[in-house]
Amino acid sequence: MTALRSLVAICCLFSSPAVFACSCSNSTPIQRTSDHYADRAVFTAHVVQLMGRIYNWDGKRLSSQVLAVVKERYWGLPWYWPKIVILDGSYPCDIAMEEGQDYLVSGHRWRYGVLGVNGCSRTQPLSMAQVDLRTLDGSHCAGPGGTVMGRIHRGRDSYRVNPIAPDLEMTFRDQDGNIYTAQSDDDGIYEVQHLAAGIYTLDSRISERQYLAGGFTVLDKVCGEADALVREYEISGRLFPGLGYHASVKLQSVQSAEKWMPGDLRPDGRFYFNEVPDGEYFLVVSSVLQGAGNDLYYPGTSDRSQATRIRILNHAAVGAKEFDFKPERIPFVAIPVTIDFANESAKFSWRILLVTPNNIVEDERWIPGAKYATLYGLRGQSYAIRLLGDPDYTASRETCTSADVPVKATPERKIVHVAAPEACR
Repeated sequence: MTALRSLVAICCLFSSPAVFACSCSNSTPIQRTSDHYADRAVFTAHVVQLMGRIYNWDGKRLSSQVLAVVKERYWGLPWYWPKIVILDGSYPCDIAMEEGQDYLVSGHRWRYGVLGVNGCSRTQPLSMAQVDLRTLDGSHCAGPGGTVMGRIHRGRDSYRVNPIAPDLEMTFRDQDGNIYTAQSDDDGIYEVQHLAAGIYTLDSRISERQYLAGGFTVLDKVCGEADALVREYEISGRLFPGLGYHASVKLQSVQSAEKWMPGDLRPDGRFYFNEVPDGEYFLVVSSVLQGAGNDLYYPGTSDRSQATRIRILNHAAVGAKEFDFKPERIPFVAIPVTIDFANESAKFSWRILLVTPNNIVEDERWIPGAKYATLYGLRGQSYAIRLLGDPDYTASRETCTSADVPVKATPERKIVHVAAPEACR
């Protein structure tokens, strides 16, 4: 009880009348071998009392600041720390913890008996931590290569509130087109070890009426989490692989351009629509590359009057079943870029910019170990490629920029080589 009284006395330091939130994500499960978690305290705990502002959600009581009883210690929590601790998940990037719930905790030791679990720490209910419990000791994450794992769910929006999808096979490809498969187990979890570092594209369509939303990158000697979601669809089509994050698709009412519904364009180039109301539509592709008012209409025209009308009746397209754009009419061109390093420096993380004299058109993060990064331009247009090194703030505060390399957007997909600046190596 002495420990409990001393910790309750501290609570006034951590009370807050309001809770703030921010957008963040952490796709690296907790693993002992990762530098990201080396300075964390990782353990399980049971929430016994709420502190600060209390929230009621779906009949549950939650708070961003709680008292919890430590159960199993993995690493980072000294033996002389009390059995009862304060978990503070408040600003920034709040998390709210439920009264009476067990948690897998990943926290920073702020002061004796107090741990910060905010900021995308991956502190989460123990019942939802199956992936992290597998990666805790780091054995799944050892090289060569890296590991990707995640849970497959069925549903529309939120992954974790939807039922799992056990015994489901997924197919994905590396940047050379090599095919890999994985299958979810009874807990809906799939796992693939020893993949080469780089970018992988998931084959989205898994049946005539279902597709899989997901995708991932792999880092060397690291476990990465990439959940996936089985969704239903009624209407589908295709642009080309890789464009998924650079454009959007929609069904636009023939009667009014202001009435439309969005589609889901996946990285493998396929797009999907579900629960489309009856009516006549144009299928439209939009991208910042084209600029406002320069949309592309199915099957590949910029003239709305020449676009094909698509009639939807009883949640199905009348006539055609698939709506694949003609590749030769698509104005976008992929520009693969690789960075040539003499000696790659850990001082910088790299971004690859596609620029014009007056504008940054594209900005892609370089994935260490990837064969190339893909940017997109308009067919026939001239651009320049520029590298920008963002500093590791423990080493430097200065960015590093390369000289521009001229490039023209052509369909050949020839890889553009850009040397890392000598001063940045």
